Amino acid sequence: MTARRASAVLIAGIAGGIAWVLAMMAFFGPAQAVLADPERQSAKFLSVMGALEPLPKVTSQPWILPAGILALAVIHAAVYGAIRDGLRGGRFVRGLKFGAVAWALMAPWFEFYLPWNAMHEPALLVALELACWLLVLLATGAAIGSVYEWRIGRSRPA
Repeated sequence: MTARRASAVLIAGIAGGIAWVLAMMAFFGPAQAVLADPERQSAKFLSVMGALEPLPKVTSQPWILPAGILALAVIHAAVYGAIRDGLRGGRFVRGLKFGAVAWALMAPWFEFYLPWNAMHEPALLVALELACWLLVLLATGAAIGSVYEWRIGRSRPA
């Protein structure tokens, strides 16, 4: 990997991480009123997230979440760099397509296996989370694609 591509991965990953955090606040933040409602959410899910010891690590160490998101976004940027030539369209459109691919490879499996299967989350709440994840990963992909292409200095029309 050239120094230019390595710096593009790092800078695009940072931009993607910032977009990821902001999109999570924008989309999952308002959804929490529904997702954490005891009348709608499974008791097991609420217990695991807020009562059952040990609580999730981010409860006592909140820095873990943005640090983890940043690391994952850099990995996403590296993958974007590897597959970008197979994505048609301008930098923004290619970024959105990459975000859709990232969603398709991560969110349905995660939501099926952990929230729905293991924590007995109701299907409608799983669907809400899938929609939120789609918006988050589209925003992340758009940021990664736009910044990566800007850094590389080669792009197709947006």
